[in-house]
Amino acid sequence: MVSGTHHESGDLLRLISELERPEVQDSLSSLLNKLPEFEKSITSIENVVRFGRSVLEDHTSLNKYDQLLSTYNISIESVTSLITLIEKLPKLVNMIEQLENIMEFVTAILHDEQSTEYIMSNVKEYATPLLSKGQEGLSLIQEVQNRVECNPQNVKLFSLVKWLKDPMVQKSLCYVQAALEVMNEKNQK
Repeated sequence: MVSGTHHESGDLLRLISELERPEVQDSLSSLLNKLPEFEKSITSIENVVRFGRSVLEDHTSLNKYDQLLSTYNISIESVTSLITLIEKLPKLVNMIEQLENIMEFVTAILHDEQSTEYIMSNVKEYATPLLSKGQEGLSLIQEVQNRVECNPQNVKLFSLVKWLKDPMVQKSLCYVQAALEVMNEKNQK
């Protein structure tokens, strides 16, 4: 019996020396301060377990949930599709975030007067030459149409021979000939 007491006193001395360490004292103090939180958490878990037991023991509620679930037509295809969708959610979220960033950028530009003016001036810079060429083309067509309507004349063979000497007619005929050659090659393939 004496050796048992000696063994117990050795254990007690080791315990006392552990308790004298400052980090152990700080840990015990922190643990004691957190005991009310732990008690609340344990009580909360007990409440959830009690609720789960009562739901499982309530056959009326279980029958209602069973009937509700049986009305849905959940097939293997639906579950597989749901899993596939869940797997793709990170990519979808990434795409949506990128779209949001683009929309925010566009909205910021549209609300910024200086940026809007800069974009409009650049668009005008590129569009002005195109518009002027289009207007020149339209005026040329209108002038040709006016001349044809005002001065209808019969085209004679002598006029055609005379036109063939004109460099513009020659160039136009070269375009026509090249176009015909390309179309023939495409048709042969």
